[in-house]
Amino acid sequence: MSDKNFYKTFEKHHRGPRELIKKRISIYLPFVLPLGKIYPKSRAIDIGCGRGEWLELLQENNISAFGIDQDAGMLSSCHTLGLDVVQANGIEYLQNQDDKSAMVISAFHVVEHISFEELQILVKEAYRVLVDGGILILETPNPENIKVASSSFYIDPTHTKPIPYELLSFLPDFFGFKRTKVLRLQEDKEIFTKESLALIDVLSQVSPDYAVVAQKNASDDIMELFNYSFSQKVGYSLEDIALRFENRLIRMESLLKENTHKLQGMEHRINETLVLADKSATEYTKIINSSSWKITRPLRVAIRVYKKILDKAKYQSKAFYLKVKARLLRIFGRYYAITKYKISTKPKLKQFVKSMLSFMPALEVRLLPSSKDSDLIEQEFIISQEKMIHLLAIKQKVEDKKNGIERTIEEEI
Repeated sequence: MSDKNFYKTFEKHHRGPRELIKKRISIYLPFVLPLGKIYPKSRAIDIGCGRGEWLELLQENNISAFGIDQDAGMLSSCHTLGLDVVQANGIEYLQNQDDKSAMVISAFHVVEHISFEELQILVKEAYRVLVDGGILILETPNPENIKVASSSFYIDPTHTKPIPYELLSFLPDFFGFKRTKVLRLQEDKEIFTKESLALIDVLSQVSPDYAVVAQKNASDDIMELFNYSFSQKVGYSLEDIALRFENRLIRMESLLKENTHKLQGMEHRINETLVLADKSATEYTKIINSSSWKITRPLRVAIRVYKKILDKAKYQSKAFYLKVKARLLRIFGRYYAITKYKISTKPKLKQFVKSMLSFMPALEVRLLPSSKDSDLIEQEFIISQEKMIHLLAIKQKVEDKKNGIERTIEEEI
């Protein structure tokens, strides 16, 4: 870079602050700390050490570490902290080291900056320089993450091309390492507990970085110390995220089918209800248009008037209420008796009413009286007619007498 401080500032802005990086790379300590006890006089070599976070972390864990970087601006942070570093080409430095002279060789975000030929030399030389059981750590952006592979990888102008984990993990195997482990790193921790993954999660939530950790062969007792660390699954692959997303789609499809089935059932019940409603509407239309409904209309009106008058009378005294009720019963009873009498004495009307009431037997019994009742009603009606004639005759006599008195008075005057 033309400005020696550019990459230092760039790293701080895009990679994150120092303490965050130290926290992230502490995941490698289980692969390293046992070696510090086995080879207390050996050291770790960090190629492309940058600001020195890994060197500082190793120093805090009592492991001797040495860093190499070509960027003077990045190394200034290491000098400030008193870390043991040198400005040089990391691969050339490694080529000048003795066999089995280092217990750990690391390269954090270096391999994406160099050619494939240089990468092969790096892995090959690392195998030579590492002690038995020694660890090689290569961390790089993860092209499994579609957002990384298509966009964020190219934010760094010094990147050449992303390296698939299948290729990077193959190189240590090819050059003789006993075993390799792929660690997927720096994913959003919420992805572990998120119930429903969206398409954007498939595109961007695969672990954005990964590392290949390779171990050189050693005696069984040494290799056994690292078995647990090499057996742990770390991070999320594209397959992991895609399967979870696919499972969500399957659940949604199943739920959709279930809800569709429920909706079909509801639609069937709604259709049945509509048919019943249409039938009821038809029956209602028949009723209100029927002769019986029209004939009984006066009765319904009378009942409503009766109830309305009684409802108003309730707010008066009890005696008044009872008096009104008795009066109404007499009035309605009188008209009811006359109606029954007229029906029973007129054969055509009686026959018509009978034909209409044949569909309502209970009402027929109440409305059409027996012959005994008819005779009694007829007698009562005749008596009432005779009384009315007698009262009219008396009234006429009174009026005649009144008129006679008035004429006599006028004559005397």
